[in-house]
Amino acid sequence: MNNSNYILNIFNKDREEITLEDIKSFFSTPQEETSVLEFKSGNVEIIDVYKEITAFLNTEGGLLIIGSPRERREKLNKNEITICEGDLTYSNFRNKDWIYQKIASNITPIPTDLKIVEFITEEGGVFLIDVPQSSIPPHQSSADGKYYIRLEREAKPAPHGIVQALFDKRRKPKLIADISISDKDRTSDEIEVRIRNESVIPADKVAFIIDIYNVEQVVSDYKFRFFDDSLGEKYSMSNKSDQVLVQVISIPINVHIRHKNSEYVVMVGYWCKDLDFEYTFFTYCPKQKKIITEGSFESGFLFTEELERIKTLPNNV
Repeated sequence: MNNSNYILNIFNKDREEITLEDIKSFFSTPQEETSVLEFKSGNVEIIDVYKEITAFLNTEGGLLIIGSPRERREKLNKNEITICEGDLTYSNFRNKDWIYQKIASNITPIPTDLKIVEFITEEGGVFLIDVPQSSIPPHQSSADGKYYIRLEREAKPAPHGIVQALFDKRRKPKLIADISISDKDRTSDEIEVRIRNESVIPADKVAFIIDIYNVEQVVSDYKFRFFDDSLGEKYSMSNKSDQVLVQVISIPINVHIRHKNSEYVVMVGYWCKDLDFEYTFFTYCPKQKKIITEGSFESGFLFTEELERIKTLPNNV
């Protein structure tokens, strides 16, 4: 989840909407830490903040709440669990700008997409630090020279093998496909696919394919051909780019389709010199005028199962 919004996921409110009362209400019932949620009381040392943020960056991202109630341990069956419930414990950290500066000076490489929400009161501050998963791991806490990962709901020093694997990940491009679909009239849509590189590592010799299932016709500057294979009827094209993809450049593919007034699937596959084949797919519903399903090779959502589902839908032309 790059450009993550764990605040929205956990509190069901956007960053701009959340209030201190929402946080107090959250802790009015027992709360447990998770792989993406960490609590720190107001007396936390800043060095521990670096550790937690580094661990989130190197794993799947998460939300750090500074000013949480003090933890207590409870028995659950044969296990002990740690929970937070009750009054907030306010921090003496100055403000979010001070926290940003400290993080930038003590985590390498500098994380660029952190979002901090602050609540400054007479008693002190409460801070929510929303941390996305990094596209350039591993990050190191300069304060103690260690690399951390999130493991068993805690930030723990990463073994050498994991650090090496994270470095290998950094050295590769990260291609993704964005899609936007707009209806042109009752029976046709305009599709724009943009293939871009999220990594700081340039992507050379980029190639891509686009398959569109369950439509009547496809018109594009790219040459699409019709196929009827084991996965179903589709319009397909493949191409490559001589352009090296960096973060500020993308490959746009514009397509006009005539649909069957039923859901259709757009699959975008891509690869490059240093990256194996990956794909993303989108299912669009013309009636609802929105993307209703999105999946990828990385997410594990099965493309074949989605195509089987589409085959069972009536074509209400």
